[in-house]
Amino acid sequence: MLEKLDEKVEKMPHPEFIEVSPNSRIAFTFKSSLPTALTINWQWVLAKICEALIAREARSVIKLLFSELDAVQINNNAVEDIRSIVRQPVDENALRETSAKINSLKELMGEYLHHPQNNKHRLDQVINESIFIVEKLKTLEVVGIGAFMIAEGLRLALLQEKAESDLTEWSSVKDRAISSSDYALSVTPKLFELTVGRIDKECRCIKWKSGTEGEEIITEYECRYSDGKDIHIFRETSPDAEFECNKHRLQMFQSVTDRVNQTAAQPVRAASKKWQELAASI
Repeated sequence: MLEKLDEKVEKMPHPEFIEVSPNSRIAFTFKSSLPTALTINWQWVLAKICEALIAREARSVIKLLFSELDAVQINNNAVEDIRSIVRQPVDENALRETSAKINSLKELMGEYLHHPQNNKHRLDQVINESIFIVEKLKTLEVVGIGAFMIAEGLRLALLQEKAESDLTEWSSVKDRAISSSDYALSVTPKLFELTVGRIDKECRCIKWKSGTEGEEIITEYECRYSDGKDIHIFRETSPDAEFECNKHRLQMFQSVTDRVNQTAAQPVRAASKKWQELAASI
């Protein structure tokens, strides 16, 4: 693997260096780029929702989000998880409004689940009001894509629940599954544009010359990459600075791509595929 990496690096054009004297060093403070550990894994919740939708077990999704788990926390965790990757601001007002609506729907669904046959009007009410959550999360764009997938999965489950007693509603389930999948797949590329796409634009290769007059001059080579919030520094002493900086840059591409895939892109794509499968089965 290392040999293949070195071969790729050899083919890369040499980066341009910024030469800096010892007296011109700038002190930077930076934080860890890793996101805070989350209490609830929204990716797991999304996978469970998709499994239930395919199995046409809509009520299990409703119970999972409104009875067994904290839907507000899942929503907020999904937003924070992706925000920590793409480094984009979050509309806090939209997030608060979404949380408030989730809590109000939880009360309505509690009534419905207690006596489904006698409270079908509550199901209709939740279906109508859940669109507010979905549309509000769409205003967050790429930062809200994880939470959007959870909310849209719930909406599909609500429509599926209604279709069990009204067969004409299956067309609504199908249309919603297709449109939601299309939207999710249109947003996914932005995850990479805001992360991997910034590496070449933000990476700077710098030569540091250390040593006082009369002493041996030692040249250090540094790659500095800012992802919009944190500054990541790689410093090395090497006679082949161009090679080392390109190698570090390529490793950054690989590690950032892996992180984006694992955290967001892969779960979103997998869910979109399940929704397409659901639509095809109707």
